[in-house]
Amino acid sequence: MTDDHHGPRRGWTRLSGHAVHRGEHLTLHRDRVLQPDGAESTYEHLTIADGARIVAVDASGRAALVEDACYPLGERLLHVPGGAVAEGECPRAAAGRECEEETGWRPATLRLLTTYYPLPSRTSAVTHLYLATDLHRGEVRRDPAEAGMTVRWMPLADAVSAARSGAVAEAGSVIGLLLAASVLALP
Repeated sequence: MTDDHHGPRRGWTRLSGHAVHRGEHLTLHRDRVLQPDGAESTYEHLTIADGARIVAVDASGRAALVEDACYPLGERLLHVPGGAVAEGECPRAAAGRECEEETGWRPATLRLLTTYYPLPSRTSAVTHLYLATDLHRGEVRRDPAEAGMTVRWMPLADAVSAARSGAVAEAGSVIGLLLAASVLALP
């Protein structure tokens, strides 16, 4: 029972597998595998939606960061806007939607900064990172879990400093802010 993702040329062979849990936002799989070194073992991994993250920069050079309560961490987290790419939705459309939903600003221009694997040892999901500019007033439409979310605008250079100091510590935000600063030629 092999597939394109788990065959001998990829280093792993999937021998069998099943879904342990199917939830609204993720599925937990437990597979019996043959590892690259030939050992047989159990491997657990997740199926989750791809993500879209946005570094939104206004005409004054300020970046929009959002802060909300992050349940698994038990604290509020400052990060760039973003969320899941819905099934059948293109990542660019998801980025524009998420930017407006979380900040109240709709980007006229979205530039792909990069696509990366946020947790490659546990999921094949990717995150698409965009630079959003030419912002126009839209409408905030947050999910119920984002009810306490706030938006904080700061000069992009200050947001980059916050990423470098650890004040912004979410990986996608750090990557996005550093790439946006490079693209916009900040010192």
